Amino acid sequence: MHPKPRLLLLAVSFSICSLWGQQAVVKPEAFVKIDEQNYCFARPRALEVERMPQSTLVLRLRLQLAYRNTGPRPLIIPIQHDQSAYTALKPGVMTKQKGVFRSPLAPKIDLMKHLPPDVSPDNPVDPPNDVFSIIPAGGVLNYPIHEEVQLTIYHKSDLHSQDLRGHRVYLRLELEQQPISPDLKAKLSDMWTRIGVPWTGKLRTNTLAIDVPAEPDAKGLCVDKKDEGPKPQYTPLQPPK
Repeated sequence: MHPKPRLLLLAVSFSICSLWGQQAVVKPEAFVKIDEQNYCFARPRALEVERMPQSTLVLRLRLQLAYRNTGPRPLIIPIQHDQSAYTALKPGVMTKQKGVFRSPLAPKIDLMKHLPPDVSPDNPVDPPNDVFSIIPAGGVLNYPIHEEVQLTIYHKSDLHSQDLRGHRVYLRLELEQQPISPDLKAKLSDMWTRIGVPWTGKLRTNTLAIDVPAEPDAKGLCVDKKDEGPKPQYTPLQPPK
């Protein structure tokens, strides 16, 4: 007995939907470039500044960050992320730098278990919010805020730390986008399937080469402060093909 045409059509439709749902999500790529850099002296926090010597030389970087999506579907990513810096004195294996000073102004990244109240269940970016953004399919997303990085160049009182003065330093960032609980991620996938695919995870950027002077011109003490006034205008970063 031959199956009815209607049942056969339903079976084919179901198979197509299943294959679409099982399609692997293409991981995005991350790229950075240096917009600003300067040297300053850092001191241990919670101690009297006047009594501490200028012992730790720090390189402060403001990096422009962009994400590229080479996949066939838009990617919905959390905007907030944690950052780690990896360095080396020659191309190849890189080491996670321990002497990275994290600004106290940087937000703490927690596991997202519930949809934040300012995010619509119908659309992750409408109305606009500071939680999610979308990388277009085959397109690029320029991160709206500069990435702040502080690297220890020289620590006078630490005999085990590496003196990077007068060297070329290779720098690469590892970004960990805000994690989303499995239950919430499954719900978001269902709610936003017509818009894109939620994605979160770890990414490593391209490698930057920085030539550190033998005698860097340090501009006084490192000061943590929020950006004020209008956001800086810069040319959107176009990742290499």
